[in-house]
Amino acid sequence: MEKVMITIGRQFGSGGHKIGEYLSNRLGMSYYDDELILLAAQEGDLNVEHIQAMDEMIQNPFLYEKHGTEVEDTMEETVFQLQQEVIRQIAEKESAVFVGRCADEALRKAGHKVLSVFIAAPMPQRVARTCRLQGLPEEECRELTERKDSARKAYYEKHTGRKWGVPESYDLYYDTSKNDIAFIIVDIIKKYKKLCSA
Repeated sequence: MEKVMITIGRQFGSGGHKIGEYLSNRLGMSYYDDELILLAAQEGDLNVEHIQAMDEMIQNPFLYEKHGTEVEDTMEETVFQLQQEVIRQIAEKESAVFVGRCADEALRKAGHKVLSVFIAAPMPQRVARTCRLQGLPEEECRELTERKDSARKAYYEKHTGRKWGVPESYDLYYDTSKNDIAFIIVDIIKKYKKLCSA
């Protein structure tokens, strides 16, 4: 059976992280989300906290230094390239589930078979879930959700040239307010196995 990677894009608070963990356990595959921060830091011999601050973020374009027509590499670009390299290295060794970090783009460019998934949910549901998990006031949770979504959208669109969070950009798209997590996991596994045997 050919190796296939699963990548998960997600709106903040939609349950994408949890779905990735469940898939990893059910399929016996490694799971990479925040682990990619540590691995990128090791790869680039950089401070983990510095990389965490740049994770799935793009810098304010006004901070770019221009020299003639050249735009200098930024720390954000360095972090992006390190994470892309780490994703490719992992995929050479094993099948895995990757959450975020434009993993679908890195893997396709490297010639890997990929099943790309996006997990969405309506804002009220995501805010309520964030409040429940983080114990913050509703207004703070709403601001956090909007800020994270905005950062992920800008990051994905800058590095892939595709629209973030729309069904056309992914192989599978699920709304956790319409499908429960158990159904989503079973459906992804079914499509994953079909792709492996194709």
